[in-house]
Amino acid sequence: MKCLLLRHGETKSNLLKVYAGWSDEALTERGVHQAYRVSKLLATCEVDVIYTSPLRRAVQTAEIIAQQTRASVIQENGLIEMRMGPWEGQSEEQIATAYPDEWRIWQTKPAELRLPGRETLDQLLNRVLDAFARIKMYNHQGHIVVVTHYAIVRVALLHARGQDLDLYKTVTVANCVPFEIEI
Repeated sequence: MKCLLLRHGETKSNLLKVYAGWSDEALTERGVHQAYRVSKLLATCEVDVIYTSPLRRAVQTAEIIAQQTRASVIQENGLIEMRMGPWEGQSEEQIATAYPDEWRIWQTKPAELRLPGRETLDQLLNRVLDAFARIKMYNHQGHIVVVTHYAIVRVALLHARGQDLDLYKTVTVANCVPFEIEI
């Protein structure tokens, strides 16, 4: 089953390099424009349904896409952003200062990072694969659009490519740029 996977539009946390995690942040004005731009592109596809993370930034993006594609929007909890634990709401600079050893691991061997209250990349991937299995059960006929978050897109792309999760930091995911994968 073909899936067009994309990260939500820009947020203030994206600009400030803050780990937003499960915060329920809205899109910036630029993020809204990004969502409208991708919605026009997706309107040329036969979009059957849009699955989205329940966080506001993803739902906003999905609803803008739905206006153009006339596809229904379904919230899927398995697509919510990675749980960041004590890093949630912190900037990269703050994290690097407060957690220097963990930050080094995150930058070099991200799949090995273990931090209380924070999902590992393996846990995240398993959650995403479970969500994809639920989506696949519905046998949608047209394209499926999945609006989610940075970490979700990264682990899904690595899995689809058969690559190791330690390559996490090598995957670039811009806001509202779709990736086609098979689920």
